[in-house]
Order: sequence, then structure tokens, then C-alpha cells
Amino acid sequence: MDYNTKFPQSQYIEIMDINFIAAEIAKNNKGEQEAIEFYYRLLSDTQGLPPEFCADIREILSDEMNHSKVLSEWVTKLTGVVPATT
Repeated sequence: MDYNTKFPQSQYIEIMDINFIAAEIAKNNKGEQEAIEFYYRLLSDTQGLPPEFCADIREILSDEMNHSKVLSEWVTKLTGVVPATT
């Protein structure tokens, strides 16, 4: 079921084009991917950081990965296109 069928009365969809929305979500997903890369690099160079920092970084990394997964699913549901992952 596509977004228009699921939410036929949505005023938001009437105002904005599905492709525009999908493109904006894809841009946000790119930011999530960049954050994931940053936290992986940070985690690989944790010498001297307190152990709780490493635990926090792992938790943040997990959150970013979950966000990226959800945003990718949204793009696919809106467009039928599976986003490439890095």
C-alpha cells in the first residue's frame, strides 16, 4: 500500500509532492549515514576516553543505525526504490 492510499485525506500530501518528500527523507538519511561513519571512526580511536564514553558512543551509533533503517524503509514505501547504503 503506498502513502497516498494509506493516507488519502492527508493535507500534507496535497501540499507537497511525494517525490519531494522522499528526496527530503533521503537527504536526512544521508546525514544519518554520515553520522554512522563519524561514530565508527570515533569508536575506533577511543584511547584515553572514559569507558562510559565508549558505551555512550555505541548507544548513539545504534540509534543512528536504527534511524537510517527507518528512513530507508520510508523512501522505499513512498517511491518503491530501495536506497543504496554506504
